[in-house]
Amino acid sequence: MGKLYLIRHGEVLWNRERPAYCGVTDLELNPHGRQQARRLADRLAGVNLAAVYCSDLRRARETAAAIAAPHGLTPYPDPALREVHYGDWEGVAEEEVRQRWPEPYLAWREDAEHQRIPGGETFGELRDRFVPAVMRILARHPEESVAIVAHKAANRVFLCAVLGLSPSHYRRIGQDNAALNLLDYDHGRWRVDQLNDTCHLRGD
Repeated sequence: MGKLYLIRHGEVLWNRERPAYCGVTDLELNPHGRQQARRLADRLAGVNLAAVYCSDLRRARETAAAIAAPHGLTPYPDPALREVHYGDWEGVAEEEVRQRWPEPYLAWREDAEHQRIPGGETFGELRDRFVPAVMRILARHPEESVAIVAHKAANRVFLCAVLGLSPSHYRRIGQDNAALNLLDYDHGRWRVDQLNDTCHLRGD
């Protein structure tokens, strides 16, 4: 049985100081996000990780580097692990999106799997690139533990797939900054052991 540590990157400017859709905008971790990455690294230091993979966006790469360092590993960046492309909504707060694109926003809220974000992706397209990327990684590491550092929507859509849900149900799954999800994988069968675990951030 293999183990997947699926992780969301640490905090960036647009997660707290000026909340907005980040998408594929290449933001770095803020000081709080770097602290969160160190906490994750401490949490996973005792795990026998075979490899660390990550989105090629900077916030994920920085988080992955912190996790990989205690193990003497170098993270492998993979563009297929990127966040959903929010198109015209990148850098825009949700309330402003609601006001400026009312009809596309409502349609997307109702059916994120099929409704395209203006200039961006559908969540179905996100699933169709992210899930196979994870499966390729797991195929390289049968019976081993691997960490993947990705993004909020990407992780939520992947967890929906594992749980047999449409990507449109992604809002039913929490995914905080620097959250840890632990899944067991055995010959096509998944078991979710930990979901949106942030106990390593207590006192933050």
